[in-house]
Amino acid sequence: MDTRLLGSLSPDLQFRVNGEVYRFATERSLERFMQEPWLWCGVLRDPVSERRFVPGRYSPERYFVGGPYFFENDSTAAAFEADPLRYQVVRAL
Repeated sequence: MDTRLLGSLSPDLQFRVNGEVYRFATERSLERFMQEPWLWCGVLRDPVSERRFVPGRYSPERYFVGGPYFFENDSTAAAFEADPLRYQVVRAL
């Protein structure tokens, strides 16, 4: 990904991780991000515990409206799975 390019406001070049909106300058950079979002997204907030953490390849992951959610451990992922609407993060595009 070329970090010198500005992200687009086009909805076609946006992706959500843990409810946060990530914007991309090109389709290629979006596709690359979508393959391994944990590699590129940096620090996230676990929607259940609200603690900040850096996700990794083996972080628990669940998909919900708008994209993936990563969790710091299996217990917070299970709590999210039991009641996703309670923990859903909604950010305006």
